[in-house]
Amino acid sequence: MGSVSDSERQRAPWLSRLVADARVQVVLGLIVVGLAVAVGVSWGRRTRPKRRHAAPQPPTLPQAHPIWDSWRAAWEGDVDAHLACFAGPAREALEAELAAKGREAFARELRREAAAALAIDLEPERRAKGEGRAFRVTVQHERDAERFDYRVAPDGPRWRIIERVSRGLATATPPYAGRLAPPAEQGEKP
Repeated sequence: MGSVSDSERQRAPWLSRLVADARVQVVLGLIVVGLAVAVGVSWGRRTRPKRRHAAPQPPTLPQAHPIWDSWRAAWEGDVDAHLACFAGPAREALEAELAAKGREAFARELRREAAAALAIDLEPERRAKGEGRAFRVTVQHERDAERFDYRVAPDGPRWRIIERVSRGLATATPPYAGRLAPPAEQGEKP
């Protein structure tokens, strides 16, 4: 580094003391590094290939919300909230069952079904044949597990269950001796 002459020091004594201070040197170094990082990030954003714009996708799994909501409503015995999770033929089948059994018996059955569930396992979504998304759901009971295939589709601003097919019972392994959590506490809340 070049030396500073005496005449230059006399013209700006404050500058030479400032530059000689180690704390100021550290601060100036950090400022230079920060500016270099900011320029690099800015340049990187400018030169990065543009992403292709796709159709807007809903945020984190709102497709699964009607499944969890239907189980929460069943746990509470809320017939209207349970029916609101369904659309199309699935809802029509539930309404026919409601008409045949009556509101109180239907609510009791919903609560009984939800209370028997020790855990509900929702596998990752997959594309469904036709419209919507498909989910495989396993409902763990004390001695067995019941498997369902759910298909959900957008219905206005919300996703609703348009198909629920039981795939039968399987032996639960390991056997569940106690309740893990009621369905009202599992899953994402909208």
